[in-house]
Amino acid sequence: MSPARTAFCALIVIGGLAASAVLLPRALHTLHALHLQASPLAQTATHHRPRSMAAQRMSAPLPPVASARGRRPASDPTFTELAHAGIEIAKALLVLAVLMLLIVARRMRRRARREYALYELHLSTHDQAKGQDLEDMIEQIANNVRVWPLERIRNGQPYVSIELICGVKPENGGPMEMEWSINIRCEPETASALDGAISATYPDVRLGRIHGEQPLPRPGVLREPGCLMRFRKERSFVYSLIADGGEQASAPLEQIARAQVAVGAPTVVRFQLTPTPVGFEALARSLYRRHENKLVRHERWSLPKGGLTSTFNRAEMQAAERTQNRSLFWLETVVAADTPEACKTVAAAVQSRRGENRLHRRWMTVRQGLYRRRFPRALPPLIPSWRSLVSAAEVAHLLELPSARMKGVPVRRIPLPRIPAPPELIRGSRPRRARPSGSAASHQVQCHEPERVRVGAGPSGARA
Repeated sequence: MSPARTAFCALIVIGGLAASAVLLPRALHTLHALHLQASPLAQTATHHRPRSMAAQRMSAPLPPVASARGRRPASDPTFTELAHAGIEIAKALLVLAVLMLLIVARRMRRRARREYALYELHLSTHDQAKGQDLEDMIEQIANNVRVWPLERIRNGQPYVSIELICGVKPENGGPMEMEWSINIRCEPETASALDGAISATYPDVRLGRIHGEQPLPRPGVLREPGCLMRFRKERSFVYSLIADGGEQASAPLEQIARAQVAVGAPTVVRFQLTPTPVGFEALARSLYRRHENKLVRHERWSLPKGGLTSTFNRAEMQAAERTQNRSLFWLETVVAADTPEACKTVAAAVQSRRGENRLHRRWMTVRQGLYRRRFPRALPPLIPSWRSLVSAAEVAHLLELPSARMKGVPVRRIPLPRIPAPPELIRGSRPRRARPSGSAASHQVQCHEPERVRVGAGPSGARA
């Protein structure tokens, strides 16, 4: 949601609270309390015979005369209690409104000042992952990025985004060449944790590094694009994006990469993931059950719809079942390019893979310039749409890394596999201990010192 819409909603809330504070005393003045006063006729009923109704009406006390404004006397205890209750309620609402405004201001300031870095993902030549391993990787990434509930209320929730960048890059000072790369934008303190999560599924893929050094961010920043398109789910998030038979198909990123290279101009595709609170998983299950019960009612009440007996409905519910009991994300899909034609070509590849649901373009007639200015800093919307809610299973299906069979895309890969060194290997930075002299000392060294291997030594030179 744009800042103008957010400010308009906040103005409506504040105006409602102010109107309630103004109209509440007037509403309390119109309330009339019921007085249960003992009648003098009832007190003397045991001593005198009952009189006629006309006599009773004549002897009844007259009600107090109301004031010109229709208010009851100030000595009315009921009116005083209601007035005090209204004042206390107004104070409580005012305090809650002030606290909410302070929390919103703190979160917006923290959102604007949070530091992110862009790390390049170095692919390998022989890594392929299984479907369950991909879902486990996305679950681990969600747990690494998600903050504690109290921290989320105070400072907001950071995000992680996967960016497919196809741009022109100089080759060793020579001519400019087109190059495609996968990059991950995250907070610098979580880069090592994300590298470990990705290495559990793709052992030879490295994030922001090639060997054993620490992850280093990619230099430079993205510029403001000339055209930008945003996408979300076309239907409710109950319906899945996973296509039937997607296990045998290629990764969706391969088709997107070929489209970016075919355009021949710099383009960026961003999949921004913001983990939701854990309570949203129960909300997703309840909506799933609600939709299922709706289909059952259609079947029992003999309505024109087929209910669960329909083959079409059963296929949709089976696809939706795969997304349950998974971590949930707010997915912000963005395609950026310099021209609308290039943006449309790449967007067609992004929308090509579809299941029971699909990515639908969001029209931004007024907010086009706002999101183009936000693009270099990758600022997500303040209030996400319900149709941008996806599960970890859908994200794993959408963001599977391309394999080595992808042809025609200029992408750098690491040919060296990641092989851990044995613990008994001598390293250059490890200090050597001085050996004691004498036959007893040499016997002690042979018995207690572990065998050490030299790099590249044959069988005769295995011992140090």
